[in-house]
Amino acid sequence: MVIVGNTVMHHLFCGLDPEPLSHHPFESHDDGLQVMRAGELGWRMSPDAPVRFLPCLGGFVGSEALVGILATGMHESESLVALVDLGTNGEVVVGTKERMLCASTAAGPAFEGGAVSAGMQATTVAISEVGIESGRLVCRVLGDVPPRGLCGSGLVDAAAAALDLGLIEPSGRLANGRTPLALAGTVSLDQSDIRELQLAKGAVAAALRILLARLGAERGDLDAVHLSGAFGNYVNHVGARRIGLLGAAVRRVEAAGNTALLGAKLALFRGTGEEDDIREMGDRVEHVSLATDPEFQTVFVDELGFPA
Repeated sequence: MVIVGNTVMHHLFCGLDPEPLSHHPFESHDDGLQVMRAGELGWRMSPDAPVRFLPCLGGFVGSEALVGILATGMHESESLVALVDLGTNGEVVVGTKERMLCASTAAGPAFEGGAVSAGMQATTVAISEVGIESGRLVCRVLGDVPPRGLCGSGLVDAAAAALDLGLIEPSGRLANGRTPLALAGTVSLDQSDIRELQLAKGAVAAALRILLARLGAERGDLDAVHLSGAFGNYVNHVGARRIGLLGAAVRRVEAAGNTALLGAKLALFRGTGEEDDIREMGDRVEHVSLATDPEFQTVFVDELGFPA
């Protein structure tokens, strides 16, 4: 059996001390491959069955990112590609088969509908898409019912469409003092909602930009960006580019699906005899701590605004 998860889960499940993750430099010396037996865990299966918790990549970049590399084939890529897992803790991996860098960034919950006044999960009654028709915002609601809120993809679409209509300024300020910005039914966005989106997209965009800079590249050099996570699968790529989450010059943006699940299956199929292959792949990924990067705050602030 193969298990993947974030670094905190890795430590708690394996009985390791998570205390080093609570303070600077947010690194642990016990984030490698952990092998147990089902009997030790009290599981109702063959007691000698191996249970492998795959290694984390460092800091708050867990083993989901490691198997995400496996799922997308980044470790075999000749061209420069990126894997971006969009969530409260955004994880970014950039590189080629020769060299890969990774980082985590606190994107906040806006992409998942959190910290937004009308935010909610992507379920019935949520606005999931926003477009423009005849110069007006037009919303698609999951379930074709009156909306009660909007999910992350709807938030990105709403901001992108409002930018195109001049309802939101590149600074993020609602134009002409408009507040709130009406979407559909009783659902609207206020100024604080736009700021939450800016914080989330700024954190991810800054992480991507810093990792690329360390490789001597920029967003226009990327051959592809693989978006993973529940939000990454459904976000409108055009809207993501419009708000500045992804570089406009990126050649290809792909919804990579549940890379953690697919990657875990691929790791399982490799068998216990190929653990060294997974270790070797993880060892090729260099973890970058954004908390200690002297450029992060400057780049983050620069990425808060929307493209004009």
